[in-house]
Amino acid sequence: MEEKKQVQKIFGQVLKGLRKAKNLKQAKLAEICRMDETYISDLERGNYMPSLYTILKLATGLEIGIERFAKEIEIKLKS
Repeated sequence: MEEKKQVQKIFGQVLKGLRKAKNLKQAKLAEICRMDETYISDLERGNYMPSLYTILKLATGLEIGIERFAKEIEIKLKS
């Protein structure tokens, strides 16, 4: 798998896991982050590579640090 696609897919898995850990539906996270629910869904399915701004908005909405995303992705890439 192409590296960019692999990172997109892993980002989506991490986002979904973090969202579920907070017991949030996609619609609620989208509302909190002022994003479209379909965009959240597309990110979770690995269809897009989010910008740093988008990652920051998601981290803020999930009440986590942006470094948490990076660490979770790094762990999954190594496994």
